[in-house]
Amino acid sequence: MPSNKNNSITLKTFNEFNDELLLYTRKEVTPKAPLRGSFAVHERSDYPCMDEVTASRRDYYKISFFTKGSGIFTLGDDRYEINSPTLIFINPFELKTWRATSDEQEGYYCLFTDLLFEAQPNHPENLLQHPLLQMGARAVFTLTDEQSDYLQSIFRQLVKEYRENAAFKHEAILIYLKLLMLEGKRLSSQVNEPQRQLTAAHLLAHRFTDKLEKQFPIEFSHHQLTLKTAKEFAQVLNTHPNHLNACVKQATGRTVSEHIRQRMLLEARLLLMHTDWQIAEIAWCLGFEDPGNFTHFFKNHSGISPHLYRAQ
Repeated sequence: MPSNKNNSITLKTFNEFNDELLLYTRKEVTPKAPLRGSFAVHERSDYPCMDEVTASRRDYYKISFFTKGSGIFTLGDDRYEINSPTLIFINPFELKTWRATSDEQEGYYCLFTDLLFEAQPNHPENLLQHPLLQMGARAVFTLTDEQSDYLQSIFRQLVKEYRENAAFKHEAILIYLKLLMLEGKRLSSQVNEPQRQLTAAHLLAHRFTDKLEKQFPIEFSHHQLTLKTAKEFAQVLNTHPNHLNACVKQATGRTVSEHIRQRMLLEARLLLMHTDWQIAEIAWCLGFEDPGNFTHFFKNHSGISPHLYRAQ
């Protein structure tokens, strides 16, 4: 969303990010991406991130690796106290903020967009479908020294490939990026249950949650949700509402209505925190024609009114 003086949400593009590096880094940025505007990797000591980044969305994916330093990172309405070594996977769609809490900041970060994969459109493993890069993944991992050493070796190779123009540069970058993703899966498996083979119910539930998430984030006050009920979702998914609800309940443990309600509540909180939109505007965007109904919905599920939530 374009920023203005009354709105704290910003949308940063890949090229704007590289342009901004010129303003506060010690070296000139000379990108040598395998595809223009599709990939970049930097050492934090050479190209440090800003000490404080306000609520924003991006047009690129990011993997941040902290080897030294600390800070406060928020993703949506979740807050993380980062102490090195830590690895973070970030998608473009969720609001994020960063505030450094130590002067020393070392590590690496890489940025990439879907353009990186256009050279291999039939590649069987498009990394953008990786579960750690999806909405709600919350992929923030504290590392052991052994894990940190291994990741540093991968990032060093990524930096080397990015800065040089060796043969098969694009293929090499994809290989090292895939290794980062694989290590992320290993880290995730330590805290999550092993993946099970998807059933028909799981596949339908996935299609539902995908449709639900693609309605967010709401970036403009004149945009309104088009799908708000189980019946509407069932219609676009070509199934019966009862069947959809049964499959989603079986796969996730929650009903369709519960998923919709939870996601709308999360978006309401984000809009209250990060925009100056009127309560009535937020209510309309979320499908409430009557602001009073939205206030009742929010207070019933948050225990506090929208006005008090924003004030806090």
